[in-house]
Amino acid sequence: MKGQSAVEYIMTYGWAMLALVIVTGFLLASGVLNPNYVITEECSLGSNLPCQFMVFNDEGSTKLILEVYNGFPYKIKINSIEVVMKDTGESFSDFDRNVLIDSGDSHTYDSELPGSALTVGEVKRFSARVTYVSCAPEVRTGTGECSDSNHTISGKIVGIVNEG
Repeated sequence: MKGQSAVEYIMTYGWAMLALVIVTGFLLASGVLNPNYVITEECSLGSNLPCQFMVFNDEGSTKLILEVYNGFPYKIKINSIEVVMKDTGESFSDFDRNVLIDSGDSHTYDSELPGSALTVGEVKRFSARVTYVSCAPEVRTGTGECSDSNHTISGKIVGIVNEG
């Protein structure tokens, strides 16, 4: 009796363990447990500067297209945008400067990462900093269209490198 009970115990739990190994193998093979599958791409520059982006490789280099929307109730002038890769400190260069964006409009920036292309499918995290001035009528100085006072917004971009 004790021998039969032990065999039944081993068989029952043996089948359960085999099923667990098969399910785990299937999940690993399908890519569902791949960290890139779980990562959500994100572009966050604050509630007044919503953005969209794409990071992709093209002709041996990595490029970034960044569309910034002006959610302020007045025109702004973006003086500079800085996007830096968190793990290496490399930054995208050559963003347009001194761009006027009307309230509710957007501007698309494009830039290239110096050096060789990043690995396709890799998740990359960037810190972003936007420096702008307000062009609201109540803050204009002198004869200028906009204020002289710079404002800085820091944000982040998380994305997967795509093939161009």
